[in-house]
Amino acid sequence: MLDQTQSGYILPEGFTVIAAAFEKVVNDRNLGRHSDEADCLARRAVSLYMSGTRDERALELGLRNACRHAFDHSSRHAGSSTQVVDLLPELVSWARSLTGSPEGATTLTERTLEYAIDHMSEFVDTSDVRGWLVRVMVELRLGRSRRRPRSHDEL
Repeated sequence: MLDQTQSGYILPEGFTVIAAAFEKVVNDRNLGRHSDEADCLARRAVSLYMSGTRDERALELGLRNACRHAFDHSSRHAGSSTQVVDLLPELVSWARSLTGSPEGATTLTERTLEYAIDHMSEFVDTSDVRGWLVRVMVELRLGRSRRRPRSHDEL
């Protein structure tokens, strides 16, 4: 039997489950199927499925609020042209140079993005999203706590 979580393949019955959950959420939100938010939802649906969520209802629940914050935030800051998704290839390259392995780079990139999501209020104080994410990544790689108070010598 093919273990889908390890193989990287999705069999036809898996696509049926993913598509049903995706369609339900897209319809509930009144999204266009070719919108950026729908694209984000599709990627998230596949990711959830590949990580072990095989039930249609569980997938739907996992997608219910997914991707919404990224697009709400971008519409409020329409003057800012840089989006995190545009920086992903560069962030992965930075992570690869810091870790030396593809697996380590993926983990470091994920940790950086998780931190960024959890601490978006820190970014509001700066307009350089790229610089902020790279700083976060380097500090995470070096094992420094982002909450560490600065000593007088570091100022």
